[in-house]
Amino acid sequence: MLQLMMILFSVLYLAGCATYFPAETPKDIITYKAFNAPLGKLFEVKKGDAVFVEGEFVEGEAILISNEVDIMFPGSTIGPSPVHINPGKLTLSTVTSSWKYYCADAGKANASFPGMGRSIHEDDCVGIRISLNGLDYDWIVDKSRFNKGYEKGSGETIRTRRMSTEEQQKYKPEITKIPFKINTLKSIVYNGFYENMLHFSYEETTNAKKESTQFTFDFPGKPTAVGIRGNQFIVHSADNAKMMYEWTKIDSSR
Repeated sequence: MLQLMMILFSVLYLAGCATYFPAETPKDIITYKAFNAPLGKLFEVKKGDAVFVEGEFVEGEAILISNEVDIMFPGSTIGPSPVHINPGKLTLSTVTSSWKYYCADAGKANASFPGMGRSIHEDDCVGIRISLNGLDYDWIVDKSRFNKGYEKGSGETIRTRRMSTEEQQKYKPEITKIPFKINTLKSIVYNGFYENMLHFSYEETTNAKKESTQFTFDFPGKPTAVGIRGNQFIVHSADNAKMMYEWTKIDSSR
């Protein structure tokens, strides 16, 4: 009898606590981004970073969580639910017609539900969602993928709590080095200064296929002109950690 009551208790909880939305198809927001930088202005690039990036892609984004986050989602049928997020990053994981979803890495977040205990699975998203217009911020526990909402069209299972103005200001997305999605991408990466040579790689990605060409240039320790695939810049100083340079010509064309 007790076991039957617990089963009914759990079913009632799930029916009451979840918010059901019409299933949203992930949205393709890829746009062409042409590289542009002022000529004659001094820039600094660190080893491993790009001096030139353009193509059809969606920039990667992440929200930094500096300290542990403990929040309480409002209750519905049987009470509130605690959510815990460890320090780390919430990475842009899904974009729909309405929202961007930033999710904690596996094992970095927990959500507990009364009568059920911890109920987070590998494909669940615990983190933050932000509306595409940037006006609405929610804490979320999204179980859509585990519940097969996208595939079956039976709706998303998402529990939310609106973020305060202070929280919205504290948890802002930042651009990351790794794009969220790529159709085409061209980049020039500074690989350091060693053996008295400047080292670069020209990388081109098309349809998930990546090709890389290496370039090296002598650098006598004074301003030196460098040209890679029609793009020209002057290197003013360089070591194996960083480089100071200025653009003189940019070949930014589709």
